[in-house]
Amino acid sequence: MSEIYFIRHGQASFGADNYDKLSPTGVIQSRITAKHFAGLEICFDAIYSGRMERQKGTAAELIDYYRHNRIDVPEPILSGAFDEYDSTGVWESQIAGMLDEDPSLAQQLETVRDDKKAFQKIFSRVMYRWVSGDYDQAGTESWKDYSQRVRQGYLHIMAEQGAKKKLAVFSSGGPICVGVQMALNLSDRKAIEINWQIMNASVTRFIYNQKGMALSVFNDVTHLELEKIPGLLTYR
Repeated sequence: MSEIYFIRHGQASFGADNYDKLSPTGVIQSRITAKHFAGLEICFDAIYSGRMERQKGTAAELIDYYRHNRIDVPEPILSGAFDEYDSTGVWESQIAGMLDEDPSLAQQLETVRDDKKAFQKIFSRVMYRWVSGDYDQAGTESWKDYSQRVRQGYLHIMAEQGAKKKLAVFSSGGPICVGVQMALNLSDRKAIEINWQIMNASVTRFIYNQKGMALSVFNDVTHLELEKIPGLLTYR
């Protein structure tokens, strides 16, 4: 039996010009996560990361912490399979059609940059529309293609690493929710709802063998809660 620890990246820079970058809170979350794994004396046989800056930055904090404390740690393997979906592309592919269906949406859109709740309300509608597959647009990765890409990533690392391994994958909410979907045989709609529950720097653990994979731990942020730092628990 092998274990895959899926770590969601620390908080990104919501509202900034470059979203794909750890915020100051995201850096703190990532360092606490690194300290947590080191304290458990977990030595990883392989570390994978998506190619996004926030994913690589979170992985780098763990690798730096391990090396500073003279704990063996392998070089990260970058994999596009664990990149997050293009949220901007998905948004742009769906929002025009939504405005045609509901012109009153235009007024709500004026508030989304500064109001996270307003953003999430509209974004959830965008995502349901995307996941349905009924409104796919040329040039934007469909949910079907996206989830297949991520599934192939899971299958690849399980086949590549084999038995009795501890693996870390630094990724995002989307690839984690696809893994949960695989393990629990969830519908696409339920999988995307799971995505919205996944917290920054949370740990989701899967176990696998030749028979398949199972969910062991989901969305664990105990390591952050124990710090008792206000504002440390974030979703976006």
